[in-house]
Amino acid sequence: MAHFGDISCCRCGLWSNAPVSINTSMQSPRIRAHAVSLDYPTRTEQKNERSLMVMRPDRRLHDYSADANAVHGNGRTSPEFEKAVSSMKTKPRKLLDQQANPRKALNYNSDKVANGAYFSKHKAGCYADSLRRYCNNGKLIQACHVIDEMVLHGQVPDSKCCVRLIRGLVRTSKANKARHVLEIMVLSGGVPDTITYNMLIAQLCCEGQLSSALNVLEDMRFTGCSPSGITFNTLIRCMCSQHMYDRAVSFWKEQLRIGWPPYEMTSTLLVDLVCKRCGPKRALEVLDEIALEGCRPDIVTYNALISASCKAGSLNDAKMILTRLAAEGLEPNGTTYCILLHSLCNMRRWSEVGDLLAHMKQANHEPDVTAYNIFINYFCKYGHLDQAIGVLEMMVGEKCSPDIVTYNTLLNAISKRGMVAEALGIFHSIRKNGCQVVLITYNTLIDALAKKGAVIEAMVLFDEMISDGISPDDVTYGSLVMGFCKKNMAKEALELLNQMLALGFEVKTTTFVMVIQTLCRDCRAEAAAEILREMVSKNTKLRGAFYLSLVSRIAKSGRVKEAQMLHQELVACKICFNRVVG
Repeated sequence: MAHFGDISCCRCGLWSNAPVSINTSMQSPRIRAHAVSLDYPTRTEQKNERSLMVMRPDRRLHDYSADANAVHGNGRTSPEFEKAVSSMKTKPRKLLDQQANPRKALNYNSDKVANGAYFSKHKAGCYADSLRRYCNNGKLIQACHVIDEMVLHGQVPDSKCCVRLIRGLVRTSKANKARHVLEIMVLSGGVPDTITYNMLIAQLCCEGQLSSALNVLEDMRFTGCSPSGITFNTLIRCMCSQHMYDRAVSFWKEQLRIGWPPYEMTSTLLVDLVCKRCGPKRALEVLDEIALEGCRPDIVTYNALISASCKAGSLNDAKMILTRLAAEGLEPNGTTYCILLHSLCNMRRWSEVGDLLAHMKQANHEPDVTAYNIFINYFCKYGHLDQAIGVLEMMVGEKCSPDIVTYNTLLNAISKRGMVAEALGIFHSIRKNGCQVVLITYNTLIDALAKKGAVIEAMVLFDEMISDGISPDDVTYGSLVMGFCKKNMAKEALELLNQMLALGFEVKTTTFVMVIQTLCRDCRAEAAAEILREMVSKNTKLRGAFYLSLVSRIAKSGRVKEAQMLHQELVACKICFNRVVG
């Protein structure tokens, strides 16, 4: 390297506190060689205007003695040199110790290096490795510290690591730290993706930091990363959750003026939220406002308004919106009619249901399977089973094939009427027609059979269910246990209950009680006590009064011995009759 001006050497190791001034115009070739051969770590050189302070630990005193006469070229030593020599003579023991123990090699992975105490050519690699290692191990705070150190020392963090770190911080509810890392990433030239921005904005909104979320959106625009509909939806939901409906409308209009795409789902969300809170009239006004900004509503938007009006019980507003829809040149679709049918049936306004059906046929829009299922569901719900079966026949006559929802609705209604034979007939017809039955189908029939005590037929369906590849759940087992208890088949009920516990299913308290009572009637007090112990361990919230009532009922039924054994078991389980102990 080339050096200009004066060179000053300061103490390091054998060197004294006083610097030695050496003129670069000197004639001694030895001094020149030392002046230009400075192959030491960069941290050992400190610039101060035109002087260069060089720390050189391995020079010997006699080197300077040999070259002292050549310093000024006139055979005289400089005052600084004489001061340096005298200083070193006063501390011979320290100098000898430093010569005997030379400096250890610098460990670039040490904490001193990580904290910026030294610089080296491997510094950037150390930072990158540390950042990557911390991110891989989930040490998010340590990774943040590394990024801060990199910024202090002019290093650029890896963009992929930054993205992973930001997402990790967001998932652990550290939105402010994530935003800090995001700012560093952007200033370093990185461009985060839309998903990362959306995650950060969503977390800020969850924490109630709406202004910070809006600032992130602004930064997002300047970095060249385009927001998506999810971005705007998140912010609008946050504003509406804080009852800032007017601000939400103004915000979306402003975004449309900026030039972002008029996302239909965002407009639909905004109108729906305004309609639910401020009413359909204000929602229609919002539709007009955003239409002026180039965001035209579609059938999905109007369906959302009609649904919100119907859920609020305002059918007149729903009809007004339907009229507005037709004025805009849009036609109602199947979803529109299903929303209206659902609302009319729920209010039992059957005459208007007929008018709507006539309107549908006039508009050449025949009811589909969803519309028919709405009719069947409400007829069954309000006990009009004959009308429900009539709708099914009409459905088949119109060549609209029923689906499993249709059949499950009818099976449930018929089974509740106690018409188990008819329900089984429909079930076999379903299977014969090739319609795929599901878990709820079997559970409905098994429960109906178990309540009637037809446990043999219920077990036949249970076996068919398993052969069809459908796994039974806690409802299935609970129904079968109930059926066996009704028939006083304690052994079978206990076996099924043990299967439930082994499979990890949640057992209802009523199921435990039925099995305990059945075992006591069968004079199996020890088994009943064991089930009671299991019940206590599973139901820690039950009070002692409940267990007292259970023991009393068993005693009153004539099973005094069994009741006494159960009482002893409760005492062993530390059950007190006014509260549960430990």
